[in-house]
Amino acid sequence: MAFEEPKYQVVEKLESIEVRNYDEYWVAEAEVMGDRSEAGSLGFKLLAAYIFGKNLGNHNISMTAPVIQTEQIPLELGTPLITKNHKGSDRNWTIQFPMPSKFTVDTLPKPKDSRVHLKLIPRKKFAVVTYSGRWTEANYEENLEVLKTAMEKRKLKSVGEPFWARYNAPYTLWFLRKNEILIQIN
Repeated sequence: MAFEEPKYQVVEKLESIEVRNYDEYWVAEAEVMGDRSEAGSLGFKLLAAYIFGKNLGNHNISMTAPVIQTEQIPLELGTPLITKNHKGSDRNWTIQFPMPSKFTVDTLPKPKDSRVHLKLIPRKKFAVVTYSGRWTEANYEENLEVLKTAMEKRKLKSVGEPFWARYNAPYTLWFLRKNEILIQIN
């Protein structure tokens, strides 16, 4: 099945990564706590309930891709913007579903669950690595290092924490899964 994805233009291909300009788009998002896997699952359930009718008007909203996950790390004076994730289940995460492009702020149904919010993501530029495989911490960290190394070689400056994008259902065979890590750049 093909799902609508946020629109972007590839600006440059660099070794194992791409630089992309993303158009603005709306997301439904939820902030959750846990380790990477727990948070992804909980956030997915909250957002799935919203698009499957847990909203004012009980409207169904078409599935889109990807499911986007990013860790919310408090910034302290003097710390780099991209930090190595700490381990444990007390981590804060934002999970997002892009909304179909036909919607505007006036036409998106309002969530019934106060943990689900609607947000406009403005135009942004990202460095992106695409990879297949299981949704493990080790696979994520390995590919994040590939992305960071390529960015350093090209002197691309990061803005904020990495975004982890998963495009397939959990029952998709691991070698057929499409995953991406995106880091916003100046």
